[in-house]
Amino acid sequence: MRDTLFIIRAPFEDPALEGTWFCRDCATMEGALLANPQWLARIEVRRLPYPRPRHEIISLLGEEHQSMPVLVIADAEKAPAEAGAAASGRRFLTDPKAIARYLVGRYGGAGPHP
Repeated sequence: MRDTLFIIRAPFEDPALEGTWFCRDCATMEGALLANPQWLARIEVRRLPYPRPRHEIISLLGEEHQSMPVLVIADAEKAPAEAGAAASGRRFLTDPKAIARYLVGRYGGAGPHP
């Protein structure tokens, strides 16, 4: 398994709200991918629909960790200290800046400006 980034496919509709939307944090990750196209050869990127349940994420992290964006780290030993831990033992990051910093550290490229 490679590091896998899950982001919400945009645009999407939220049945609870009128209009068409995008996820701000997922859009940040899309921008980071545009700035670092070399990451696409090293990580898996999955764009999922907005509605829950998100079975693909649940199968890796459990039902309580299906928010996006989320980076599921392939090698738990390489996970940074701030990474969450699922009951399955998999480690993950949900903060866009933390995700980008991890990807820069592992694969090089441009990171988020402080």
